[in-house]
Amino acid sequence: MIRKTIQNILLEFEPKAKNILPALKKTSAVFGYVSEENAKIMAEYFGVSESKIFETASFYDEIRTEKQPDILIQICNSANCTINNSFEIIGEVENLLKIKAGSSASLKFKLEEISCLGRCADGPVMIVNGKIYERVTKSSLHSILEEYL
Repeated sequence: MIRKTIQNILLEFEPKAKNILPALKKTSAVFGYVSEENAKIMAEYFGVSESKIFETASFYDEIRTEKQPDILIQICNSANCTINNSFEIIGEVENLLKIKAGSSASLKFKLEEISCLGRCADGPVMIVNGKIYERVTKSSLHSILEEYL
């Protein structure tokens, strides 16, 4: 089933190097991440090494190379969000969920600090499972997280 799905994804793209990134994005969107098995199939299809597939995938924040937890929380840590207290929001999430940013210890939650999302006027910006929240405060954070708990 998985092999058939990845093969169907790849058939959407010509086996040219310029199509590796779009194929990785689609694979990550469909499966939630790019597994070793999928990377191997992609490498064969595009005629490159598996390391080239993972090198490309790991460069982009939106492409995952590891199975993700049920709830992925990402908070911007760039200059404007930091000025608007993004580190306070990160600390509050860590305290509430008993997790550390960047840790993979929890199977349910993962908290990541990410770079600029281009929404500097609306910071701090937080993304939960792909849904974007702007101007996050400690009080709004609690109500946002209640939707996912």
